[in-house]
Amino acid sequence: PNDQSLWAIDNKWNVHVRTGITEEMPVGTDWDQVPGLQASELVISMKTVWARCPNGDVARRYGIIDKNPAGDYWKKIPGNVSCLAVTPLDELWAIGSSGNLIHRLTKTFQHSHNMQKHSDASISFHSDDFEDEWEVI
Repeated sequence: PNDQSLWAIDNKWNVHVRTGITEEMPVGTDWDQVPGLQASELVISMKTVWARCPNGDVARRYGIIDKNPAGDYWKKIPGNVSCLAVTPLDELWAIGSSGNLIHRLTKTFQHSHNMQKHSDASISFHSDDFEDEWEVI
């Protein structure tokens, strides 16, 4: 997401994103429903949108870019929470179901083959390829 990104939840827990937001049209042109889950809370960082589902599950939205403001899909992460918060740099914090403060840990894996040794192989992982877990604070 960027400064021209607006997300909302309606009274039926459907998630929506405002489209057509530009400098010339700062109010946007339309609301698009974002399929895949219902949410009772949204938190937005500079990188992505996180949702807390009505049952406490947590999901991250992938594929959000300027030309695709709604992104591509939701991916749930382990854990059950009662409240979410996120920093602009995408550090996710939450209140766990037992009332404790928890912080999501992310390990990003970078992998590339040496082009001299493997001239026909070109494998790389993107920043969305990660392993994550919660840390109790």
